[in-house]
Amino acid sequence: MTLVVSGARIAAGDGVIDDGWLVASDRIDALGAGAPPHIEGATRIDLHGHWLTPGFIDLHCHGGGGSSVYSGSVDDVRIAAKAHLDAGTTTMLASIGSMALPRMLDAARAIASTIDDGSAPNLAGIHFEGPFLSRSRAGAQTLSALTPPDDEVFYELMAAAGGHARMMTVAPELPGALEFVAVHDELAFALGHTDATADEFSAGVDAGAAHVTHLFNAMPPFSHRTPGPLARGLLDARLTVELIVDGHHRADDTVRLALRTAGPERIVLVTDAMAAAGLGDGHYAFADREVDVVDGMATLAGRPTIAGSTLLLHRAVEILVDRLGVEVPDAVRMSSTNAADLMGWKDRGRIAVGTRPDLVELDERARLVGRIRVD
Repeated sequence: MTLVVSGARIAAGDGVIDDGWLVASDRIDALGAGAPPHIEGATRIDLHGHWLTPGFIDLHCHGGGGSSVYSGSVDDVRIAAKAHLDAGTTTMLASIGSMALPRMLDAARAIASTIDDGSAPNLAGIHFEGPFLSRSRAGAQTLSALTPPDDEVFYELMAAAGGHARMMTVAPELPGALEFVAVHDELAFALGHTDATADEFSAGVDAGAAHVTHLFNAMPPFSHRTPGPLARGLLDARLTVELIVDGHHRADDTVRLALRTAGPERIVLVTDAMAAAGLGDGHYAFADREVDVVDGMATLAGRPTIAGSTLLLHRAVEILVDRLGVEVPDAVRMSSTNAADLMGWKDRGRIAVGTRPDLVELDERARLVGRIRVD
């Protein structure tokens, strides 16, 4: 199938193409401005001035659509991935939080199986959020599962992932963590769920970590005398930093602070979504936990601890643009391009000739209209 899209504001990798057109088949074949080329038999779509952006990329997602990616069920993985794909997330990592090791291994095997059989086409790998995390900053992680870095555990996780492990979150202050990060190059390392000092945090970056898991959450708060991981995460140009922009995990001014320090060049929007993403408010029991969702915010049942989000990534883009005044190309960079660059994915995250036709239509206020499919 050949698709011709016209009448679009294209958020391309090197700027905005007004009155833009695009031709795509299995890859983006051509793009430009003005009248589109005539291609016999092609499917044609006119966006009437709406935005055409690359599909969203979510590097931190635990579930959606009523299912968790870490339950050990292949069906649950497929359901969760589809919930995000239908909302424009064309690439995602399935995040496995810290649980008893047998459960983490079962989860990894189910995710790997789903990737291998192609039944979740937007699933691109596994993010292990633990188990090598700080007990002091566990958040909603299973406390009894947390442990200092251990090579035997690591290799069991890698084997279960079947070659699909892409990222692991580690607390750099744990015994042996710096050596662990420096030695292993099987995947990318992120720093998070940490009680590190600023210097301990920077030592983790020196050892090879290049990313920060949900900046501001599960780490010491900022103090003028002990700025800790927050200041280093915002200021260290070697790092990309995750932000959960859902209106609950951080205040608007906190997002503005990150935008003015790390900037759109280093921010990676993520959902940290759990199974209730895409569902309404209510009380839910998923896999290993019960949660209450009130006004879109999920907390552990009977406790104030935030238990991931109910966010779909298109909503984060809408909040940035419509509420915080971020330009759409900058929002695209944070929702797609930076994540692709971090992971080394040259074939996605931007609209350019030769990249995958992962395409999303947004209206003039950056609200999701829908995913544009080439099939």
